[in-house]
Amino acid sequence: MTKTFLITGASEGIGLEIARLAAASGAAVLMVARDAAKLQAAANSLSGAIRPQIAAVDLADAAALDRFIAKLDAHGYVPDVLVNNAGHGASGTFVDADWHKIDAMLRLNMNALARLSHWAARGMTARQRGAIVNLSAAVATRPTPYFAAYAASKAFVTNLSIAMHSELRAHGVSVSAIHPPAVRTSFGTADKADLKTTLVHKLFPAVGAKTVARAVMNAVCRRRRSVIIGPVAGIVMGTAPILPRSFDLVFMTLLFKGKRGAA
Repeated sequence: MTKTFLITGASEGIGLEIARLAAASGAAVLMVARDAAKLQAAANSLSGAIRPQIAAVDLADAAALDRFIAKLDAHGYVPDVLVNNAGHGASGTFVDADWHKIDAMLRLNMNALARLSHWAARGMTARQRGAIVNLSAAVATRPTPYFAAYAASKAFVTNLSIAMHSELRAHGVSVSAIHPPAVRTSFGTADKADLKTTLVHKLFPAVGAKTVARAVMNAVCRRRRSVIIGPVAGIVMGTAPILPRSFDLVFMTLLFKGKRGAA
């Protein structure tokens, strides 16, 4: 039986690479992103036996997301695999950030992910099979000055995913949280430029989108609860439980304070 994948943020970067791997495996892929033109171009670049479907949706818009889910329900569609990859980052001090950008990031990184996970989980548990993969980040395990809201949103993703996995595994459904370090992909132009000025970027190389995509597909096959990608993510996440909070904050500040966070 052909597997179905619903992948958000699929027009570029990690999402597109996941779509490539899924399509190459023979899966029927539904690619979701905000920019219809980029999404169509991305879909056209895929090779596979089944032509990918696309849906241009602004997932940060709750009403638009509800309409999208209603359309899927009308067709009786529940994916075998849901990949919540869409997300946005923001750097700099929290107080100096534009609130509307922060709000949009939180709605995309948390609300949309939770809404789609809740919707898919209901359909998957009804048929006793399925997998949900949520893209988190290595900073999910600790407060991160100068990436405060972004790190906090990823903490939500990790905790929700691990708790859902515990609740749903008896029903044949796995939920995986993926924790990459910095990735060579879009992060918002200004925020990506600022990330390049941080010590963590200078000391540790970013991983490629293809590496993360392979980890996602592996998580689906092995039904893994949590995946940590690379030694940098392992260090960031592994030291979180053992460092005193005061030292931890100094450590994370040194790593993540870019030029826009400088006094």
